[in-house]
Amino acid sequence: MISDIKVPDTSIVSQAEELTRSVSSDMVFNHVMRCYWFAELFAQKEGAKVDHELMFLSATLHDLGLTDVGRGPHRFEIEGANAARTFLTGRGVPSDRAWKVWDSIALHTLDINLFKDDDARITQLGLLHDVVGVADAGLDPADVAEVVRRYPRLGFKQSFYDLLAEELHSKHPYEHFHHSCTLIAHSSSELVMPDLRAALNGAPFDD
Repeated sequence: MISDIKVPDTSIVSQAEELTRSVSSDMVFNHVMRCYWFAELFAQKEGAKVDHELMFLSATLHDLGLTDVGRGPHRFEIEGANAARTFLTGRGVPSDRAWKVWDSIALHTLDINLFKDDDARITQLGLLHDVVGVADAGLDPADVAEVVRRYPRLGFKQSFYDLLAEELHSKHPYEHFHHSCTLIAHSSSELVMPDLRAALNGAPFDD
């Protein structure tokens, strides 16, 4: 049950939440917090032994690249990972732990985290569930509803789409090297591009 989950009571967790709250819109802040809580629910469901502090840091800092503190010329997940690592090392977090957070954030727009250790994999499940939904997630509907009650979605589907569109248009042309096989598929007209709006709308939430 969600009542059994306790946020790690450490200074860096408090500082990370404070940073994210101070630089994010309400929509983005609520999103990253839901991602953390969904990740905790997945960990609980699986009975996984995870590093809860690392999960919190990776989840709550993962969209810094869409805020002023993480904006830069590179794609937002790289800029956000850099901003998170700088923030963490500047507050005494050991380099190896800061790099683990960097990895989770830098890779979160791909599927690679789903094949890594439980800390990264389960954090990624939390992110995915909030954005597009995880098929057969198996989370208790009452727990999911409680997460959304604590951190309302605030029109997330449309607002997040608009935020990503802004990210794209602010960095035109958007340089993002795709997987080598997708480049072949694109050049041979075999590539079917997924529709992000449809993916967002497929999440198991109203907005």
